[in-house]
Amino acid sequence: MNYHIFYVEDEENLATIVRETMVLQGFTVEHEKDGQQVIKSMEDFSPDICVLDVMLPNVDGFSLGKLIRKIYPQMPIIFLTAKSQTKDVLEGFASGGTDYLKKPFSLEELMARIKARYNS
Repeated sequence: MNYHIFYVEDEENLATIVRETMVLQGFTVEHEKDGQQVIKSMEDFSPDICVLDVMLPNVDGFSLGKLIRKIYPQMPIIFLTAKSQTKDVLEGFASGGTDYLKKPFSLEELMARIKARYNS
């Protein structure tokens, strides 16, 4: 099955590497870098999972997580962020996250977490 990943990241170099890795794993990926555009782009793309940075232009990832959770209650949301304090992790889960991965991260671990969400 061809899963659709909605990936939100404003660091272009990191986004390119992660997006290319996802595509090589067989996923269809839509990338967005501006928090303000996320919901409109998601509606057009119909993703199966969202990988979401927290520190974004215009709308932060925690606010987006809450909004995404309201619109797509069953969609897995993996926060992928440099915000690594315990309070940030707790806020991520409180904002609708189903998983939380801290930067710097391993691409292999991210792919394993994405695949685990599809199999659950």
